[in-house]
Parts: sequence; C-alpha cells; structure tokens
Amino acid sequence: MISVSALAYDSGIAVQVEKGATMHVYVNGKLYNKQPGHFLRVRSTPGLFHLEVKVLNPWNKQWYVVRKDVRVEKGYEFQYKIVFVNKVKPELREVKKYPTYSKFFLNNNLYNKHPIT
Repeated sequence: MISVSALAYDSGIAVQVEKGATMHVYVNGKLYNKQPGHFLRVRSTPGLFHLEVKVLNPWNKQWYVVRKDVRVEKGYEFQYKIVFVNKVKPELREVKKYPTYSKFFLNNNLYNKHPIT
C-alpha cells in the first residue's frame, strides 16, 4: 500500500524578474508559463533541476537566456530573482528560502497547473 503523503510535493522553486521585464521559465526543458510573466512558482520534489529563464530586457528590448543548475532541498521553497547587471546582462540570484509549511507554499492558487499526460 502506497501512502498519499509519499507522492506529495515537498519543495519548490519560485522565479521573479525586475519591474518592467517579462520571462519564460523552463525547468528540465519543460516550459512552465506559456504567457510571459513577472513571477512563477513551481512545486517539485527535492533534487537537481536545470533552470533556464528566457527574459526580455526592458531597456534594450532584447531576449536573453540565463541558465543555472539548482539543487532543491526537502522542506523548502527556493526563491530566485533575475537582476540586470549594468542594465544589459541578466543574472539569476538566490533571494530566500521559505519552509514549505508557510502560507506561500500551501496556497494552490499560486502555482501553475499542468495536466498529466
């Protein structure tokens, strides 16, 4: 017999950009937001993820791609922010990590939902 809690998500990744910029987020090659946005939160299981963010620079109106391998630990949601260095080159920086029992993690409306095929 398999426990339901064993199949539950127990960690997460959140990505945001500076004001005026938009982004597409790919996690392990899968696009998680079809419409460009400013903030994205993804539930996950612990492990290593290949995070790729395609971001539109608000100053020169060009798309840039930022790639980073992210290790997610059990029990935490990791928040990352895209920061533009000298208004040109984007950089992905870790901001905070929240415990999964906080209000940020438990609200289902804050997450992107994808059908399982």
